[in-house]
Amino acid sequence: MFVRSECPRIEALAAKVVGVHGNNHPELLTVQELFATLSDELAVHLMKEEQILFPHILRMEESLLEGEPAPPAMFGTVMNPIRMMMQEHDGAGGALRALRKVTSDYKVPDDACISYRTLYDALQEFEKDLHQHIHLENNVLFPRASAMEAGR
Repeated sequence: MFVRSECPRIEALAAKVVGVHGNNHPELLTVQELFATLSDELAVHLMKEEQILFPHILRMEESLLEGEPAPPAMFGTVMNPIRMMMQEHDGAGGALRALRKVTSDYKVPDDACISYRTLYDALQEFEKDLHQHIHLENNVLFPRASAMEAGR
């Protein structure tokens, strides 16, 4: 998964760029901190999706295809974890907006080296991928899971 593979790469790149340019560009420290926090939160978020929510949705789908009742969930209704995931998606969106703001829309300064440029490019690509991930879950998967549980 793109998010999982990119987080360590971007964190290492941010550390390198902060080490070289941090004195002249103190905003880079904020970029590094924002991304590290986002990365940590996404690691927990992905684990909850992959270990709890997605397997349950898959079991619901299998039950529906087999004409069986949906298995009971340990978390009550599927909407409970979905609400939590959507709140976390909102938090990630806020972190992405903060990154975009602190980087002035990923505008690299004139004295930026290749690593600096690569960092900003990577952050933009990460943002694009994460927005797509969030869109698909919030607007396709979660409504479908809710409808399956409701028997629609």
